[in-house]
Amino acid sequence: MRCWELCSFGPDGLAPGERPEPVPGSCEVLVEIDAVALNYRDLAIARGVYAPAQPLPMVPASDAVGRVVAVGAEVDRWRIGDRVIGCYMQSWDRGPSERADRAHTLGSPLDGVLCERRVFPAGFIVRAPERLTDVECATLPIAALTAWCALFELAVARPGETVLVQGSGGVSTFVVQLGLAAGLKVVAVSRSAEKAAAIRALGVETVISSQTPDWGKAVLAATAGRGVDAVVDVGGETSLPQSIAASAQNGRIVATGFLGGLSATIELGPIITKNLTIRGVTVGSRASFEAMLAFIERASFRPVIDSVFPFDAVPQAYQRLASADQHGKVCINLRETQPRETQPRETQP
Repeated sequence: MRCWELCSFGPDGLAPGERPEPVPGSCEVLVEIDAVALNYRDLAIARGVYAPAQPLPMVPASDAVGRVVAVGAEVDRWRIGDRVIGCYMQSWDRGPSERADRAHTLGSPLDGVLCERRVFPAGFIVRAPERLTDVECATLPIAALTAWCALFELAVARPGETVLVQGSGGVSTFVVQLGLAAGLKVVAVSRSAEKAAAIRALGVETVISSQTPDWGKAVLAATAGRGVDAVVDVGGETSLPQSIAASAQNGRIVATGFLGGLSATIELGPIITKNLTIRGVTVGSRASFEAMLAFIERASFRPVIDSVFPFDAVPQAYQRLASADQHGKVCINLRETQPRETQPRETQP
């Protein structure tokens, strides 16, 4: 079976490989992978920034959709031909996560999905939305579910409230789409005119340049001094102080990423006086995934795809992600032979 392996940390660490044909156990299913989507986590792992003690070689990436091609003897829920998506955490069923769940995540420490076929526990795949393409379905396990859990399970955002998003990466784009579909008001910050235009095209009216000094205060001004009810923070070190400044009284901040660094220096004063809540999120459970998919099945939006690469061009897909120029998700389609762009190319200012 063909696969890609991360053989060393660094820009040249990815290499094509061969693995034995997988065989499902009695409570497992064998899935033929059709499409994969990349996340910033995958890039950070490849660089040795995230999980630097990860044993190598490893099959990378965690988000994939495919079709069931074999089922174990005790599996009765799934049938050959079912189109399914793997859960990022292969042990988190519902309720709060357990520390042990961190040892069961695809793409580190478990082997990931950049392979032609993979075995999954029958309880940790979900049915793919019928109205979405394979590539669109592949974008959902981490980025969409992180956005869903951040907005509705942790920030508990309600219709009519205002949420702040940062940039136009995978999680932020899903926050915009899910938020607008649920009746939230969305304010965004963006680093370039091109990305701002892309965010406005999704239906966001207020977009503020992240190049503005103290853009948190600019968000306050744009909301008539009130601030935002919820923030989905993707920057970490560079954005968290601004997220605090932009928050309304009783605001909720959910930290989802560390694009700007892992260490943030913040002031406790506004956290206390505004009665703010700051939470972290690690994607979500299988039950949360199914709840989100039911919402998406009824919604009208489609995931935003930046570009699609064939299986032979996985290093180029990683390079596109590393450029930070993408709008939407960078994907790999195992059924295509040529790269294609689905969004106009953007350049950094």
